[in-house]
Amino acid sequence: MHVQNSIVPPDLGARHPDATSMGAIGPPDLATSDEASRQAYERGGNAGMREKQDEENPYPEGCVLAKAFEHGYLDGQKARR
Repeated sequence: MHVQNSIVPPDLGARHPDATSMGAIGPPDLATSDEASRQAYERGGNAGMREKQDEENPYPEGCVLAKAFEHGYLDGQKARR
């Protein structure tokens, strides 16, 4: 008995999509040092402990340093409580 899968068009066959075209995570940003990440985390932590809502993340959105700042900010808020 043959059942046709209506979800996958028949012309796709058994090919797998290209991971690079699907927004897969790329290689790490080697230009960002551990020291820079640590400083961004600490800067975020200090801002979080002061609960400065108006202090925006100074790093470009989506970069490694922005994520480090965000994690530091959240941990700083937790430490303050």
